[in-house]
Amino acid sequence: MARCPYTWVRSFFGSASAAATGEPAQHLRVRVVRDGEERVLVTLPARSARWLMELIPTDVQDKIRAEEIPLDDMMAELHEQTVHYPRQIFTLAEPHRQIDVWLE
Repeated sequence: MARCPYTWVRSFFGSASAAATGEPAQHLRVRVVRDGEERVLVTLPARSARWLMELIPTDVQDKIRAEEIPLDDMMAELHEQTVHYPRQIFTLAEPHRQIDVWLE
C-alpha cells in the first residue's frame, strides 16, 4: 500500500471521487499535534478544501511533497470537485509533530 491515503485510493479506485459514497462532507478539519499535545484543531466549511494550499505553510508543503504525497494533484482534484465527500486528505507525521487534514 502507498504511504499516502490519497495515492492508495487513486490507485485502487481510479479516483478519490469514485470512492465517495453517502452524504457530502460538511467540514474540512485540520489537526496539528506537537510533542503529543493537540495545538490546533480547526473546522472550516468543506468548500474550503479548494483553498487548502493557502492554509498550509510553505515549509509544510515542502515536507508533504518530500513524503511523496502528491499535493498538487490532490489540490487540482479538490479544486475541480463541486461536491466533497468525507475522506482523509493527508497525514504528515514527523518525530515532533503530526498534521492531519480530512473532510467530514
